[in-house]
Amino acid sequence: MRIEITCTDRVGILHEIMSIFADYRVNVRSGEIGGDSGDKVYLSAPDLLVAQYQSIERSLHRVRGVRHVRRIELIPSERRHFELDTLLRHVNYPVLSVDREGRIVAANQAAAKAFGISHSQVAGMSLQRFLPRLQLAELLRGITAPRYGFPVTVRGQEFTVDWSPIALAEGPGAVASLAGAVLTLERRESAERFEAPAPKVLWDLDRRREACLRLQQMAPLHEPLLICGERGTGKTTFLRAAYYLSPLAEQGRVREYRGEELSHQLLAEIAQLSSDTVVLLDDANGVTESVQQAMVSLAQEGRLPARLILASHTLTALIPPLRQLLETQRIQLPPLRTMRPSLAGFAEKILEASNLKFGAGAVQALAQRDWPTNLSGLTDCLLAAVSCAQTRGGRSVEAEDLPLIAADDTLPWHDWGRGLTLREQMEKVERAILAETLDAEEYSGHSTRDLARRLGISHTAVANKLRKYGLSKPGAET
Repeated sequence: MRIEITCTDRVGILHEIMSIFADYRVNVRSGEIGGDSGDKVYLSAPDLLVAQYQSIERSLHRVRGVRHVRRIELIPSERRHFELDTLLRHVNYPVLSVDREGRIVAANQAAAKAFGISHSQVAGMSLQRFLPRLQLAELLRGITAPRYGFPVTVRGQEFTVDWSPIALAEGPGAVASLAGAVLTLERRESAERFEAPAPKVLWDLDRRREACLRLQQMAPLHEPLLICGERGTGKTTFLRAAYYLSPLAEQGRVREYRGEELSHQLLAEIAQLSSDTVVLLDDANGVTESVQQAMVSLAQEGRLPARLILASHTLTALIPPLRQLLETQRIQLPPLRTMRPSLAGFAEKILEASNLKFGAGAVQALAQRDWPTNLSGLTDCLLAAVSCAQTRGGRSVEAEDLPLIAADDTLPWHDWGRGLTLREQMEKVERAILAETLDAEEYSGHSTRDLARRLGISHTAVANKLRKYGLSKPGAET
């Protein structure tokens, strides 16, 4: 039996209500508080007899603040559950929910059919079993993961997935703020869709987290969006992620261009695209000034209905009118040298497929470098190191596996020195001075005594420092 009690909100009233059921030795199995006006208490007592209910009803009316008591068929949460279950049962596309560990909590009949199992078996199974190529761990830890229209294959059938994270209100935006997600899968008809870019999950470590959260906020908007960053910071990755974070990705209408390809004729074709199309323009700084001006004119006149998402090295590489148009809709990606404390995390993600560990010495060696090409340079370096480690049969990447890279120290120090001790920062400056001096034409091939006189230190100290930093030149006189 289920009971609805209408009462005032006062301290202790729920205790008095429950004590009445305890006096009659009736077990209340579940309940909830709420209702449209917030003045209802709903209780479920399956073993309650009619005679007991009549006595309990009279006792409840004697409680101060209880206004009305009646029997009901379902408490609101049960009604919502049955209504939702009935609704999903008649939906002809797969719908399911997963918890934070990637286990399926619930799914409709269409999902079970797509997975090729009975409906009773779905709950509790891992989603990764049915979508092995889905980066599930990243999706479940990051709220900036691809969310709309990204393609997957299930048992040879093509689908697009809409991924709706279930965020906890206590910590929105935090890594631990996800309670799971709800997924819907829609059959993908290739004839109706353009070739979509490969979806990638963003690495939201360190200062990239702020850029990721800003992307999540701005990607669903219809205003043009600009992504800026140095070479190798991930502009193209963010450009494509912005597409999958936009609800327009459900339509699957996307066009991708490079800046040098954009001409007046191509811009005229883009102006004819519908408003549910996304245009991705990489290396927008390569667009000629006349085409940039034409783009601004079309946008200001409202003749560019498609959603524009652009990437450029810097904002200043664009003409002033275009800068003014994009200035408030801009995401700046941080360079890798400002994220030294998270270098080990980035390295682990890059080495994930190789199953190799990353030695502490190698992490320290990486932290000494400034990475002018950022994540792309780090990736190339680590892939070369993996090859060396595998050749020698090692189980981890060590410092000796890393290829030598010339010093390229970038000031100011508070950017490149983040995460380094004072001694490590001073060693970086010292190495840069020695390397620059050695590269100067007048000291090419000279002895350490000449270099020592130039620097004002002993030739023994110079020789030791050159050996320490690996700058000794073969055949040089000492």
